[in-house]
Parts: sequence; C-alpha cells; structure tokens
Amino acid sequence: MAQGFQKLDSVHGWLIERKLSDQQEPICRASVSGGGTWFSARVHLNPKNDLVIPEGLTAPTKKSVDAAIEALRLCRSSILYF
Repeated sequence: MAQGFQKLDSVHGWLIERKLSDQQEPICRASVSGGGTWFSARVHLNPKNDLVIPEGLTAPTKKSVDAAIEALRLCRSSILYF
C-alpha cells in the first residue's frame, strides 16, 4: 500500500513532511502552512531546495527558509529525525 506524506515537524511556519520510498528511503518536503494544495498553492521548497512562490503569495524570511532547509537536511539524512 502506498504511504502518503505524514507531518514530521513545524519549523518557523514551515510544515515538514515525510514519506518512505519503496526502498524505505525518506522522501521529505517543506511548505508554508496554508490553504490550497501543496504543489500549486503553497510556498514550498523543491527537491533542490529552491524556493517556489506561487503567484499572489509573499516570500518568507531568509531565516525561516534557512530553518526549513536545515529541517529537510535532517529529514533526508536518516529515518530518525532529531
């Protein structure tokens, strides 16, 4: 059965989520909490940690983006998240 993304953490207004691949490797994503679907209507970081800002939304602060990138690094480094 396919596993969907599960909430892992909340960091500086960012929602950090994770699911496991078929090989049990962590797949992690980060988005600014808010309405709409994850991909099209939320500020988020792509797999290369590039900031994606949908039209009409405001960019988050550099401090919050840096915190989200660090959370993603931790999430991607191990099944254990510290």
